[in-house]
Amino acid sequence: MRIQKEIWGYSESELYPLRLFVNLSRIGGHVLGAFTTDGEQVGFVASMPAWHGRHRYFHSLSLGVVHAHENRGLGRALKLAQRDLALRAGIDSIEWSFDPLRAKNANLNINRLGALVRRYEPDYYGHVESQFQQGLPSDRLIAEWRLGSLRVRRALVSKPVRNTRRKPARVVEIPIDIDALIRANIAEARAWQERVRNLLQQDFKDKLAITGFTHDEKSAHYLLDAYEN
Repeated sequence: MRIQKEIWGYSESELYPLRLFVNLSRIGGHVLGAFTTDGEQVGFVASMPAWHGRHRYFHSLSLGVVHAHENRGLGRALKLAQRDLALRAGIDSIEWSFDPLRAKNANLNINRLGALVRRYEPDYYGHVESQFQQGLPSDRLIAEWRLGSLRVRRALVSKPVRNTRRKPARVVEIPIDIDALIRANIAEARAWQERVRNLLQQDFKDKLAITGFTHDEKSAHYLLDAYEN
């Protein structure tokens, strides 16, 4: 509960409640924590069981690491522990939502974990009181983490998840720092969101998938390729 408030700044009505975390571990889901050597919890990941038709998967509700312990690999370590639990339970895929405009999250999900993306959900949660949303619609991409795929196996050993010699079918740029842009010019941030939404929704209609992500100090780009199930 404390970590949710610290990371996202949620209002009380938007926090995942304690009873949810208790129930997750009793109905086939799980809650995993990251702790310091002194026993302080500094991160967590939580998942619930879900189904596409008869296919069971995990839906990952939240992944968070407090600011003082960011950029140390804890988020990736929590996801890998989540993967291990899923595989031991006979589950071969995990899905979760993330903000299309957050380059850091995109890099973790696509490059460091090997997820791919084929779905864009406009205003997924409706109005969200969060220090990250800042009044923008809660648009989300849906990450598909196919745990035994070649993409994921390559990501786990820090290899490129797509053929870097192949030209992508489409490239979609996002801001490198959406928080700074929101603070500087909220109207421009909204325009970026609308542009990215329109481009990616059309790309997904054209049966393309986000298979790669590139970034540097000035820009960030989703790379899309044709993808068949």
